[in-house]
Amino acid sequence: MREFPVGDRPEIVVAVFSTNVTVVEGVDGVIGVEVKGPDREVDLVDVVHTGDVVSIRAHRGGRRWIGRGASVQVTVPASTAVSARTASGDLRLSFPISDMEIDVASGDVHLTSLSGRGRIKSASGDITIGDVAGGIRISTASGDVRIEGVDGDGSIHTASGDVSFGSVHGSLEVKTASGDVRIRRFSGVKLEGGAMSGDFDIGLVSGMAIEADIQTRSGRFRNLVPSTSKKDEPTVSATMRLKTMSGDITLR
Repeated sequence: MREFPVGDRPEIVVAVFSTNVTVVEGVDGVIGVEVKGPDREVDLVDVVHTGDVVSIRAHRGGRRWIGRGASVQVTVPASTAVSARTASGDLRLSFPISDMEIDVASGDVHLTSLSGRGRIKSASGDITIGDVAGGIRISTASGDVRIEGVDGDGSIHTASGDVSFGSVHGSLEVKTASGDVRIRRFSGVKLEGGAMSGDFDIGLVSGMAIEADIQTRSGRFRNLVPSTSKKDEPTVSATMRLKTMSGDITLR
């Protein structure tokens, strides 16, 4: 593994084709890069160090990137910023990220946590994220999106991919065509959602006071939230705007 000294604002820049990239947490002040695979493929992956930035790039060959048979493992200080672009390679980020910008085609993205701002653009790859404490913007065509927790704000736009959340404590906007949206536990301040044929299934915490605007043209709306006593004071106030064409909307 090659090691590169970095300062207080470390960053990695990744631009590969079908190469799988794994990034894990290491020690402060050092970014380590190890490229594995056949020698002819490893030689086609360039690693360049400039100041606090380490770039990992595959050579271009004709109309495609080469270096397909290689895999890359990177060790970074916690909260390293990430900029990555891949085609069919998977990207696994197993460390707390401060800021990121990711573009993928069919590769999957796995992210442990995000404390700052992030953007992910994907065609058919699935996106899995642990906790988001800052802000996340995601746009995808057919890939599914799964996020365990949103404490900040999120904006998710998808065509046919399903979107699921464990918990949402901040504000969230979800727009989808035929994908379904599920939130197991919503206790945030704002929820806006729109769908064509996709369904919404929203779990609410007890004691919420919601200013709601819910519309569906040919879908079904069901309110399964247990009734509460009028004496109970609301503990959470939120606004909710949900609209579908033929999709169902369920509150639990």
